[in-house]
Amino acid sequence: MSTLDRLRGIVQGTRPSAIPVVSPELERSESDGFSHRLPRPATAEAVALRTSRAAEPLRASSAASALGGTVVERAEGAVILVDREYRADDRHGRRRIGDIVETIEEGRDALATMTRAWPSATGVGGTLLFLDLETTGLFTGAGTQAFLVGCAAIDGDAIRVRQFLMPGFEHERAVLNATAEWAATHGALVTYNGKTFDVPLIETRFLFHRLPFPLADVPHLDMLHPARRLWRGRPNTAGPDPDESSCSLSVLEKHLAGLHRVGDVPGFEIPSRYFQFVRDGDARPLEAVLEHNRLDLISLAAVMARALTLVGRGPLESCNPHECFGLARLYERAGAHENAEGALLRSIALAKRIGTEPEVYGEALRRLAWIRRRTRRVHEAAEAWRELASLPRCAAALRREAKEALAIYHEHRSHDLGAARSLVLDVLKDDPLGRRKAEAEHRLQRLERKIAVREQGGLVAALDDTLISGPAT
Repeated sequence: MSTLDRLRGIVQGTRPSAIPVVSPELERSESDGFSHRLPRPATAEAVALRTSRAAEPLRASSAASALGGTVVERAEGAVILVDREYRADDRHGRRRIGDIVETIEEGRDALATMTRAWPSATGVGGTLLFLDLETTGLFTGAGTQAFLVGCAAIDGDAIRVRQFLMPGFEHERAVLNATAEWAATHGALVTYNGKTFDVPLIETRFLFHRLPFPLADVPHLDMLHPARRLWRGRPNTAGPDPDESSCSLSVLEKHLAGLHRVGDVPGFEIPSRYFQFVRDGDARPLEAVLEHNRLDLISLAAVMARALTLVGRGPLESCNPHECFGLARLYERAGAHENAEGALLRSIALAKRIGTEPEVYGEALRRLAWIRRRTRRVHEAAEAWRELASLPRCAAALRREAKEALAIYHEHRSHDLGAARSLVLDVLKDDPLGRRKAEAEHRLQRLERKIAVREQGGLVAALDDTLISGPAT
């Protein structure tokens, strides 16, 4: 059982707390013989802590002023709120904010297709809450805290960003409650890698404070999964970044929105900037962290808008064979097989035209054959397998799979046993290993028996004709 599951059980009352409850009597030391504890002299650390707490209001106010925010005092602590509005005519790379908003608002049908592909997003619609965290570490362990909670929502034709910043670790409960109140007024959740990182981490923090998790039953669309379907296989682009072919948000914003960040703070440096702020109260280095978080939120909306455009308008919206192939995979996952076939045909056509994409060409032919076979169009599936088997520079594994599928087709559908036997022999020439070799040898033996029976039957039929009609003159 994971730590998160244990915490859920404790908060929900289904498991006993691992924290022992110690009575005042047991707290008294048995070794010193006193009936009560004597007050200990204050240490230097305790004095420094009291001094730091006394300076908290001034430090929070100073930080809010430096970051362009406000301080909200709550019963459980203070929260620094920073609001920004991205208006319709503002630009995010080469994309207008108004165009991003319009695409998302009008893409409800496409969004429904994506929710069929990922059931955890079922119910996503209406108001959307974009969420991104900045944390004190890169892992979701119990000691990692979200010192900055970034939220964004569509407001008319603009995008409004609200950020909740902790003035110090002791104010975490206040930040969580403020976030919960704001999230309650917004709808479904949209994140990037949120199912793995952001949501489990912030849920852990709510559970540690014995607070109900406000996002427990909220529909959640993690855009990392559609992004991987659509753009993971695109070809590398020239440039110094070794991760240009990855699906990180910082890479996708370059390809999809043309955004190149200048002076952006590296992700690994973000925790140390917050620790320094907690030590010295200087919030100026955090301005770059907040800007990094805001750009992530707007890029998340831009990636979502591009995905909705592709899903809604179909493969003709793209001129990239990799993107069309990814779109076909998304359609197939959503059960829209007819749309998936159209996207595969578009991917194949583009790959033919370019002539330099044998990998996506072969994979698209393979998926096309499988979709046609699944819909019982075996003759059309055989056409795709045949084209794949003769494709130049095709991967050896794909060519072998195509020949095996064609051998099965000729044996059981077209009943061309000679063609099936030739294909099996070609497969064995490639020297397959293990189960594949055993299956090919077994199929070859079966085909040879069938061919022998057919030839024997033909000879018997010829002899019968001769006996009945006499020898030919």
